Amino acid sequence: MAKKFAKKSKQYSAKKSQSNNSDLKTGNFFIKNKDILGRIAFTLLLLVIIRIGVYITVPGIRLTSDYQNAINNSQFFQLLSTLGGGTIGRFSILALGVSPYITASIIVQLLSTDVVPILTRWNKSGERGRKKLDKLTKVLMIPFALMQGIATIFTLQQQGVIEPGWSSDNVLASPAFYYVLVPLVMLAGSYFMLWIADQITIKGVGNGISIVIFIGIIVQLPNQIKATYDFWIPSNESINVFFDGIIKFSIYMLVFFVVIFSVVLMNEAERKVPIQQTGSGLIDSKDHTPYLPLKLNNAGVIPVIFASALISTPITIAQIIDPTASTSTVDSTNAFVRFTQHYLSFNTWWGIGIFAVMIVLFTFLYAQVQINPEKISENFQKSGTFIPGIKPGKDTTNFLKGTINRLSLFGAIFLAAIAALPYVISKLTNLPSQLAIGGTGLIICISVAIQTTQQLQGRITQHKFIESKKQKFTEETSTKTSTHIW
Repeated sequence: MAKKFAKKSKQYSAKKSQSNNSDLKTGNFFIKNKDILGRIAFTLLLLVIIRIGVYITVPGIRLTSDYQNAINNSQFFQLLSTLGGGTIGRFSILALGVSPYITASIIVQLLSTDVVPILTRWNKSGERGRKKLDKLTKVLMIPFALMQGIATIFTLQQQGVIEPGWSSDNVLASPAFYYVLVPLVMLAGSYFMLWIADQITIKGVGNGISIVIFIGIIVQLPNQIKATYDFWIPSNESINVFFDGIIKFSIYMLVFFVVIFSVVLMNEAERKVPIQQTGSGLIDSKDHTPYLPLKLNNAGVIPVIFASALISTPITIAQIIDPTASTSTVDSTNAFVRFTQHYLSFNTWWGIGIFAVMIVLFTFLYAQVQINPEKISENFQKSGTFIPGIKPGKDTTNFLKGTINRLSLFGAIFLAAIAALPYVISKLTNLPSQLAIGGTGLIICISVAIQTTQQLQGRITQHKFIESKKQKFTEETSTKTSTHIW
């Protein structure tokens, strides 16, 4: 019986692959999946609008020639560039991107896990509660956006890389312009980008927030590779230096693809915990065994964002106190600024080590928030489900806790290694950290690419299933009509 079933499944999969190939060859795929193609076109159109907005600088602001260097030398602005899709690089009206929304959503998500009762109740009340949490997140986004906007303007003004674009006797070229009008413009731009992200989620392909961040990082990738090539292979150099640069750049690209492969492997890796229903009997084969999937990295990229934000905040404050602290090689006279220079800067081994340790700690914390072993064990008991060889109740809870902690340990170490890799490479080779391999941007890009591909495959499969049901219903109806005797 099992052999017959396996034979039939193989025949079905072969027919399915043949039909997919024939659809692509004859062009039927594009005809049958008009809805999906429309979603893709809609998503691309909105992304083009965002890219146009990137080139619109905040009105009344003029950037100096040192602006780009100031952005590249700041850890806070590097994080803002990653989460904002690179919009801070031109101080555009979309400079903050969706960064304030991400900060607010992380806080709301943490507070809704048995910390604030009303938020916990909303979190457990399905779609209706999710909409309430989303509204709260968008309201909470306002103070975060204003704080980030004011901090950005104050830091850049202190460093002398932005200045009013109008005459000095103009009433708008005053502190009120900097600290009232410009943050409001940046807040409006952030809400506009969030609205576009929501439209992509509803009418487009993938998660809108993730797609917006993804496209901003991908657009910068060719320029980064070119800049890396120019760094390793400078022009007008001797033939020996040229070949040495070629070898180094080739190694760089090889390691780049190895890191991508490793991150993909980490994202897809999972521990399959076998489960069984009471009274279901023995399972005939491993292929049909139901299981509880536990990801190697349950926290995703959230721990990296948390750690980057926390370690960048005191450094940003230090730059406000002493604008020359980030570029000067001499220790500052201020004790707080001197502490950030020695122990929190990514240019020091202390800063890289503290950053990695924070990622590991946040990964463990967020993994426990995302997956509640007590709740899973309780649901197992209610539904009559159990893990073979493990007693229901406390033993199941302890087993899941131990499994999650072991997975989180490997996932946290790997995540910290990938996130800290650009700064380690920069420290060892003098390559600028924004050009080095790895980092938050690479993890985000790979995760979004995998999730979007899976969603597209799911939509295509769902569409094919509906079409096959319609076709089957039509055939049955026509058969009944033709065999009816009047």
